[in-house]
Amino acid sequence: MKKYIFLLSFFLFSCSDKKENSTEILTPESNTNEITEPLPQAENATLTTWISYYRETNHDFSAEKFAVTTTSPITYYPSNVKVMNEEGFNEIYKPFFVFNESKDKYLDFDSYQWNIAADGRASFEADQEVALVDYKNKKAQRIAFFGPSYSVEEAYWKGDSVAVLLGNSYEKVPFMMKYNFKKKTVENLQYPDTLKFDIPYSKVRLKKFGIKTE
Repeated sequence: MKKYIFLLSFFLFSCSDKKENSTEILTPESNTNEITEPLPQAENATLTTWISYYRETNHDFSAEKFAVTTTSPITYYPSNVKVMNEEGFNEIYKPFFVFNESKDKYLDFDSYQWNIAADGRASFEADQEVALVDYKNKKAQRIAFFGPSYSVEEAYWKGDSVAVLLGNSYEKVPFMMKYNFKKKTVENLQYPDTLKFDIPYSKVRLKKFGIKTE
C-alpha cells in the first residue's frame, strides 16, 4: 500500500506530459455462487452507481473502506479549458459537467482528456485535468492533474462547497478526493485493495452518453 500511496501523491500534483504505453487489462474472474450483501445507502446517487458497478465483480467493495491518507491545501492553477457557452466551446462536453447545487460552478474532467476523432470515436490524451469552473464569472481553474496511471471516473457535489472526485488507477486501486472549498482543503482517500474488472467505469460513463470508445 505504501507504493500505491506514493504513486497517487506523485501523480496528483505532477504536471508532467510524459506518455506511457497501455497494457492489457485483466478479465475479472466470475463468481456467480457468491452471495452479495445489499449495498448500503450512500450519500449520493452518483457514488452509489460507481460503487455498484465495481461491486458486480468485487462483492465486498464499499465506500466505507476508503481511508484518508493525506489532507492538504487546495492548489489552483490556470486552466485553458473552454467555459460552457463561451466562444469556441464544444457542446459535446456539456452533458458531462458536474454542477454544484446552485448551478453556478461545475467540475470539468472531460474536455482536456478526450475529443472526437474523424471516425466518430473518442480519442484520449494520456493526461487528465480536473477544472473547477466558475460559470457565472466565466473562469476556469485547474484543481488536479493526473498522468496516465490515474484517472477520475466520476464526481459529485455535496451542496455548493464540497466536491468529491471518484477515480481509479492503472493498478486498479480506487481513490477518492474530497475538496472543501470553504476550508480550502483536499482529502485524499485510498482503497485498501485492488479490484477485478474488465472494462473501467470511465468507459461505461462515456457510452451512457453515446460516446464510442472502441
